[in-house]
Parts: sequence; structure tokens; C-alpha cells
Amino acid sequence: MKYFAFLFVWLIVNLPMASFAYAEEWDDFFRDSNPRDFLGIGKQNRPLSNKHSIENNRLREVKRLDQEILILRAEMSKKNGDIKQVRQYISELNRQYIIPAFKGRVDALRKYIDSAPTSSLLSFFSFSKTIEFPLNDTNSVVAVLLPTTGDYGAVGLELQESLQNGLAEAGFQGKLIALDSALYDSAFEMWEVLKFYEPSFIFGPLKKQRIAQWQQLNTGVSTLYFNDTGSLGSGEYSLSPSKQSGLEQVFQVLNQAQYQKILVLSNDSVASQKLERTFHQAWLNSNNTADYVLQNIVENVGQTIDKGLNVQSSKDRYRWLQSVLKQPIEFAPRVRKDIEAVISFVPEQQAIQVAPYLNFLPLEKAITHIWYPSETPSISYLKANLDAWQQTFAILPLSLPSDLGKKNILQTNKLKNGLFYALGRVAIEIVKNPDLSSSVDTLVDTEYGTYVRDSNGQFNLLPIIYWADSGVFEKFNAQQ
Repeated sequence: MKYFAFLFVWLIVNLPMASFAYAEEWDDFFRDSNPRDFLGIGKQNRPLSNKHSIENNRLREVKRLDQEILILRAEMSKKNGDIKQVRQYISELNRQYIIPAFKGRVDALRKYIDSAPTSSLLSFFSFSKTIEFPLNDTNSVVAVLLPTTGDYGAVGLELQESLQNGLAEAGFQGKLIALDSALYDSAFEMWEVLKFYEPSFIFGPLKKQRIAQWQQLNTGVSTLYFNDTGSLGSGEYSLSPSKQSGLEQVFQVLNQAQYQKILVLSNDSVASQKLERTFHQAWLNSNNTADYVLQNIVENVGQTIDKGLNVQSSKDRYRWLQSVLKQPIEFAPRVRKDIEAVISFVPEQQAIQVAPYLNFLPLEKAITHIWYPSETPSISYLKANLDAWQQTFAILPLSLPSDLGKKNILQTNKLKNGLFYALGRVAIEIVKNPDLSSSVDTLVDTEYGTYVRDSNGQFNLLPIIYWADSGVFEKFNAQQ
């Protein structure tokens, strides 16, 4: 027992936590190996140089020590009766080749887990989805797990700063710590560091792969991820923008004016087709099928609108009659009168043509144009063509400035109008207002955007409604 304690202390003191950064390399090393291969390293036909032999021996020793550290920690957790922590260590060991000398100890740990009682199915489903955030607890620890270096460093820093500012303004009384998730090879390594701080709440991770790893750990700490996930367990929540959920803003405009008969424009792109199908399904849930007219843009926008409003049929009848009479006749196209709104799921180059063409037609009453872009629009294109936009409700991502008008477009603060800054501030609004954030399928407006949550705890940050007309491009409040 004294030897065991001495070895454990020696390993912890002499090996930094960064030693676990070799976990992936360890897996690669043993992926196609067996005990005989392991023992035979360095005995290939072509002998290794002395330098390479020393490096290989050193690498093998490091890997061996890394694995024994995991086993020692699992055994200590078993001794303390922490079955949950033992499961985490075994889960990590299961991804590795187990050195024969350690196989008996690992098998004993696996047997311990298998013999432990499991939670009932009833207890799995009977959990609350009301967020509990330690805003005023001076002893609480809130952790932020975001990449602040590497490919996602700029995004992570923007989101982290937003969270810090939001917590400060909300009067958070506890301790805030942050880990750069880009420095860790796995969620397991992050948790090995973070668990010693005993966090009460966690913001992050950001990347989907890292979120999936984190969920497997079952830390038991309430966590708000910044990406959509397939499923969320007890104490797990997620906040992210969603193109599909953003269609709710289209219905906001439609419902405000009580429009019931619409013409929908799409194109052949996958994104446009997907949006149209999702919107159509939602429409059918509460509206008449006959009130939905779909036209796919094949040649140009004008011809497509003509088909949808029966203008093309009117022109065809005129041409037929003129050919029969064989003389010029006066003609004004007959336009379908019941369509109240045109919704376009197309890029900006096509959307900008819709309202002007509608204004060109001999309409008895104006038809509203609502544009929901099938792909993220170009800010430079929008700015360069402000005067060309006419009477259009544009539903655009939060990454755009809050006001695209000519006079103040250059005065906008890019950081405080960015998508990730908005995500951070809305996240704080969610956790500090549990009564509002527990409401399902209810739109909640904040200074930094509107969000809606489902019954599983997935929060979606919705795009912004703008009113665009002859140089004006500004936020529109559907409630006004």
C-alpha cells in the first residue's frame, strides 16, 4: 500500500496534466497492434538507429505512465465510492490498447462497474428542464469552455467576452473561470482539469464533436452548449442560431397582417428547397392547402411571378386572341387578386427584383414581399444596393449590423452587433430569467435578439426582421 501511494504521488508530481495530450497518439500507436507486436517493437528487419530506439523507448514509457495514471485514478475513485468517476476513466481506457501488465486491474474495474446498480428508466425521464443558475451565490463557480486560440479563436474570444460582460452587468457574485478548449485533445482532458474547481454551471463547449464527447462524460453539472445537438439530457441546454427555426419570423409578419393567401418563390438550390419544404409543412399545420402557391424560379424572377399570379395565362390568352383576329388589340394583363403576400427563399440578387416587379404590375392592392434568404447575404451587396430595395420585409441573420441605413452604417460596432456576441448576451438573459426561459414555444425578445426554446431545452436564436425601402434598411418590430 505504501508503494502504491508513493507511486501515485510520484506520477502526479513528475508528470504534468499535459501528458494526457498523448492520448490520441497512444490510440494510433496500438490501433493495429497486439501484445506480440508491442513486445517486438525495435526488432524489425531493418534495425533502427540508436537515436530512434531511444525515442521509441521514451515514447513507450510515457504512454505506459499515462495509462497507469488513468488506472490509478480509477482505483482511487472506486475506493471513494465514486462510481460515476470510475465510469469516466473506464470509458477513456476503453479507447486504448490495454498493456498486458495492466489488464487484470482494468478488468477488475470493469467488473466493479458492471456490478453497480443502474438508474431506472423512470428516473431518467423524470427531470426538470428549468435552468438553475447560481447568479447570487458567492461560493459558486461558473466555467467557460471555449476555443480562444486556433481556427475558432476569434469566435471563441468574442463569445467569451460577451459572457463576461453579461455576467458583470447581471451582478454575478461567484467565481468565473475559463479554459481554452483548443489546448485539449478531448473533453475528457478538459474535465480532468475542470472538475477540481467543482463548477456549478458550464457555458460551452462550442464545436459539435466536442459537445458529443462532453455528453458522454455525464458530469452532472448544468451545461449550456453553443451548438445544436441531437439530444439533451438532464441539466443540458443548447443555444444556437437555426435557419429552420428562424422561419418563425416569417409567420410573425404574416400573422401580424393576417395574410392567408401566399405565393412562395424558391429556386433549384438545396438550401432553398429545404427551407420551402420546412415552411410548407409548418403552413399546412394551420392553413388551407389551396392558399399556398409555389413557383420555382427557372428563367427569371418576372416570368416566375407572372406564372404564380396568372399573368402568364392572361398573356397567353391575349396572344391567342390576337392571332385569331389577326389585328392589334389593346391589352392589360389580368392579375390574380387573392394573393396577399409573396415569400421568397432565394439569394439577394433574385430577391431584390421581386418588389419592383410587383409594383410594375397593375394590382388593385399592394402585395407584401417577405424575403428569407436561402444563403447568408453579402453585406457589401446590401449596402451597395440600398436604394434598389423596395417595400420588403427582409429576415436576416444576426451577424448583420442592426441598422443598414446609409447614414449610420459605418458607425456600427462590429463586435457588439456580431452573431457570437449576441449569442453570449442572450445566453446570460436565458440563465438569469428562469421563468421566461422555461417557457416552451414562446418567443422571448431581448436587447440582443429573439429566442425560442423547445421542450428538450434547445434554445434557438432567431434572425432579425428588417424593413427595406428606398434607402431605408432598419430593424422592424413585429409587435408595433
